[in-house]
Amino acid sequence: MRPTPLLPVLTTAALLGTWQAAAGTGVLPAEVPPASAIATWLWANIGTAVLWTAVSQTLAHWAAALVIGVTLGVLVGAAMASVPVINELLLGVVEFFRPIPVVVYLPIMLLLLGARPVVVVVLAAVAALWPMLLQTLYGVRDVDPVTTDTARVFGLTTPQRLLWVTTPSMLPYLFTGLRIASTITLLVAIAMELIGAVPGLGNTLATYAGNGRYDATYGVIVIAGLLGVGLNAVFERLERRALRWHSAYRTQQA
Repeated sequence: MRPTPLLPVLTTAALLGTWQAAAGTGVLPAEVPPASAIATWLWANIGTAVLWTAVSQTLAHWAAALVIGVTLGVLVGAAMASVPVINELLLGVVEFFRPIPVVVYLPIMLLLLGARPVVVVVLAAVAALWPMLLQTLYGVRDVDPVTTDTARVFGLTTPQRLLWVTTPSMLPYLFTGLRIASTITLLVAIAMELIGAVPGLGNTLATYAGNGRYDATYGVIVIAGLLGVGLNAVFERLERRALRWHSAYRTQQA
């Protein structure tokens, strides 16, 4: 049974109505403005150059960090899955650094590089690295050995086996890792902009909050949320198009 598209709209409307009523009756603190006030601010400022400059700065940080993190994650993950020696050398390092929140590195990066965009890009890339590395690792290891042996018997070379056997098997893992990495990268980029005072949506959010502009503060949060939803939708669409041959996606289309 397919979900009804109307249900999320009704749920959102109910939540906004509850928020509006709670703010209007004083149930919520004064720092939480009514939803109507936030909508009014968004309508008045959605076309301003200041806001779009902040959005473009955050997107630039996100894109650079995602490319770096995804590239390194795929390369390191594939090497660990394919070469046992590399796996033994790097497994302990990966398991040690992976649970550490990237915000821990922020003071060191600020001391070394200052409040510059490169700090946001580096830390967001580190955050994107881990999901891509793990998904690549699992994807390569999930390749059916019988299929690999069959391809070898039929005389396929190593590059051909990589193209026709390994890549199709690991693509679902890669797209899952890419969607996770995209979301994490955006979250970390905005957080690092906020904490490190680097130009972008995060710094804009901190400026409005510090000046008591709560309608603008929540407006920027809404924009950040919509940005995340939009990017995730783009990657989901790319995934469905790239994997339309996969059995899971054929079942969904049917």
